[in-house]
Amino acid sequence: MIISDKTYSEQRKDRMQNAIDDYLNDDRVSVQQTYEEMLSGIDDVIEYHKNAYCRAISLRDLMVRGESK
Repeated sequence: MIISDKTYSEQRKDRMQNAIDDYLNDDRVSVQQTYEEMLSGIDDVIEYHKNAYCRAISLRDLMVRGESK
């Protein structure tokens, strides 16, 4: 087992840097594609959390009403 002396924040930054390096060092991937895929990843996160938020609201509403379907 490898134990890292880096903080979680440093490890997270390293992972992001590795992903950026992967895109920029691949001559088959344009800067535009890199940009679009980064935005797409952010949009995916937004959609995921929006869905989780809506589900949480539905659960809360169900619990407040005290009834189930």
